[in-house]
Amino acid sequence: MLLFIVFILSPVRGNELIDLSYPHDKNSAYWTTTGIPFRFIKKTANSNRGYWLATNQFETAEHCGTHLDAPYHFNRLGWKLHEVPLYRLITTGVFLNASSETDGNCSYKLPAEELEKWECENGPFPNNAVLLISFGWGSRYNNKTDYFGPRNKFCFPGLSKEASEWITKSKKIVGVGLDTPSIDQGLNVDAHIELTSKNLYIMENVDFKRPLPKIFTIIVLPMKIRNGTGGPCRIVAIV
Repeated sequence: MLLFIVFILSPVRGNELIDLSYPHDKNSAYWTTTGIPFRFIKKTANSNRGYWLATNQFETAEHCGTHLDAPYHFNRLGWKLHEVPLYRLITTGVFLNASSETDGNCSYKLPAEELEKWECENGPFPNNAVLLISFGWGSRYNNKTDYFGPRNKFCFPGLSKEASEWITKSKKIVGVGLDTPSIDQGLNVDAHIELTSKNLYIMENVDFKRPLPKIFTIIVLPMKIRNGTGGPCRIVAIV
């Protein structure tokens, strides 16, 4: 494992690092029904001590902006945020682009057939893989009505129950990330329950600046909050 980590972090000619995370700021997406927005509650920036000193205090919901859901979020016996093993966070990433299939339909649920199609075209999913899926929803991120749907009528694409069951039965995938507010379509919770029941973690509000290759190296580093149900996350693809 040590040799693997040193290899992927070593600067290699031709490698590109792609940040798949949105910055945390006043525009960060969050669930108004259960959380609070990211905000600075105190800012200090001055030279009063004879040198420049800047320091801030902030507050935020765990599930705000680009973040990771720990299995404990929907599984009482699942790993809490600080317990997710590193080998599941620095590993092989797999990309599935479902933008054309979604075609702007907020009710779209990715069927299991799309996962089978990916394998037919690219070969079996690698072991210990993190699956990233783009619905083409990230272009709406800065318009919360377009991103979440009309007030009190949350509508955005997500995984179908059948797809989430396919993922857990494969026993090859350790985490799943989407460019939507939730792994589930709208207010459904089937995918959350199924994935976390097998200790898979979930990433939401992933920022796909451009399509990724089918397979790449991924680094997933959430804030290490003891007993957290989730937390802000930096996601990097090495391609």
